Amino acid sequence: MIVILVLAGIAVAGDRVAAAYAERRIASEVQKEGFGARPDVTIYGFPFLTQVLRRHFPHARMTAHDVREGPLTISTIDGDARDVRVDSGFRSGTIGSVDGTATVSFGALTKAAGQPDLSLTAAGPDTVKADVDLEVATATATAQVTKVGNGIRVHAVSVEGFPLSDLGDDLDFTVPVTGLPMGLKFKSLKVSSKGIALRITGSHLKFSD
Repeated sequence: MIVILVLAGIAVAGDRVAAAYAERRIASEVQKEGFGARPDVTIYGFPFLTQVLRRHFPHARMTAHDVREGPLTISTIDGDARDVRVDSGFRSGTIGSVDGTATVSFGALTKAAGQPDLSLTAAGPDTVKADVDLEVATATATAQVTKVGNGIRVHAVSVEGFPLSDLGDDLDFTVPVTGLPMGLKFKSLKVSSKGIALRITGSHLKFSD
């Protein structure tokens, strides 16, 4: 029994080493496709060694932080990756599909819009509230957040105690989201307590040295 347990432990340890190697190599190559820093890659399924030998990973997850996209900083990209395949040297490969979320903080959004002093908070799945300085007073406004083309649009719809026209362009701007890493596409959005959550997808994505 002891021998069996020892052998099982060695097999599990070897399997974990193989998984760590594959995760590290894939992350290093994926980083070159537009990520500022190496993302975290987690490979699912067991045994890992079989997947490594076949160089085919049916299910993995990629997480990256502080990804710069032009003037916009994306705080987190978290993607569910399917059908990951690599060459014999782990220097290139393809990902069958990715479905995930890119989170843009409210501060990063207003900074990219050139309004770093504007403070936004979540008010619903597609609305935010903001305190806007109207010089004579500070007004609380509600704005709708929508996807327009490949951009995030913030557009005021009401303001407490003042005519909507008094806001001018203070709460009406669009921040483009283009050229995401690996050619990922921005499909939809919703407002969360952490900021704007963008649904991102991609298929037949290539990475190489």
